[in-house]
Amino acid sequence: MVELDDLIQHTRDLRPLAATAVRLAGMVQSPTVDLTDVSEVVAFDQALTMRLLKAANSAALGGVQRFTVASEAVIRLGVARVLSIAVAGSVREPLQRDVAAYGLAEGELWSHSVATAAAAEVLCEAAGVDLPPETFTAALLHDIGKLVMGRHLSDEDLEWIHQAQVTGGRGPLEAEMEVLGVHHGELGGIVAQHWEMPERVVLGIIHHHTPSQGRDVICDAVCVANHIAKHVQSKPCPPPPPECFDRLSLWPARFEDLIASTRERFESVSARYAA
Repeated sequence: MVELDDLIQHTRDLRPLAATAVRLAGMVQSPTVDLTDVSEVVAFDQALTMRLLKAANSAALGGVQRFTVASEAVIRLGVARVLSIAVAGSVREPLQRDVAAYGLAEGELWSHSVATAAAAEVLCEAAGVDLPPETFTAALLHDIGKLVMGRHLSDEDLEWIHQAQVTGGRGPLEAEMEVLGVHHGELGGIVAQHWEMPERVVLGIIHHHTPSQGRDVICDAVCVANHIAKHVQSKPCPPPPPECFDRLSLWPARFEDLIASTRERFESVSARYAA
């Protein structure tokens, strides 16, 4: 059976984020971030500039003028979306791979990640509390730990986890903890730390299944966004914990409306994150 220390060490095997994404991650944490500074960082990354201009000119964002330079795109999109698009450029390829350990075919993990990011955008508009700008990125990366699990768990490890659920009555997260001593959210948090992501991104990833333990509204947002995304993709799952709605100042009865809104937005967000 895989050793916990070895599994944690494997989190270092994922390709590092692009330097631009790391720099932007450091900037987004500042309450006084200067859009001019963000634009200067973006301007030196031609590929990111092209993606941002494509996103800024998207009809889904209601633009009526055509943006042609990085600074215009940054102002139109805002720092939060700029960071999530920058991060997406680095993680899209690995998240496109199949993850057989979780029954995910090629492209499914990426699709779910983008759907969760789309749901986070809907929540940012619908919630009765202000959500931090890191929410989009935490939603996009929430399942990154599954990549580590999928690459390095043996058939024997997977069978032990399966048995913990079938004969032990454990949920998927509890089964991972019982067999491995860590769950995919915690591994994802370690990956995010290694990538120098903001602290709240790390927190949102770690606690996307255990939001009450995170004690931060970003955990509630990513948890609910994850559930919304599963419904959008017709994957049965229980409803989010009701206390998440309380902390987000949302009526639980609005959950179906949030699913419908995310379904409408999913295609446009997918286009925004395309390579």
